[in-house]
Amino acid sequence: MNLFPLRAGARTEHVSSEDRGVTLMIVLLLGLVFAPIIGLHIAMVAAGPAPETSDSLAHHASPPKPSRG
Repeated sequence: MNLFPLRAGARTEHVSSEDRGVTLMIVLLLGLVFAPIIGLHIAMVAAGPAPETSDSLAHHASPPKPSRG
């Protein structure tokens, strides 16, 4: 299936309305899936990283390893 022909008269077979409906449905469903994901990524980049505080850094620190002795 060629969605974008190079020339206006390049397609020789007849395109039924059912084929156009299926193509439209696929495009709409893909838009419903990827539009929110792209929007969330743009929002996260626009908001920037959250400022780190000493409390939030303590949660990411690994505990010290016990020494052999």
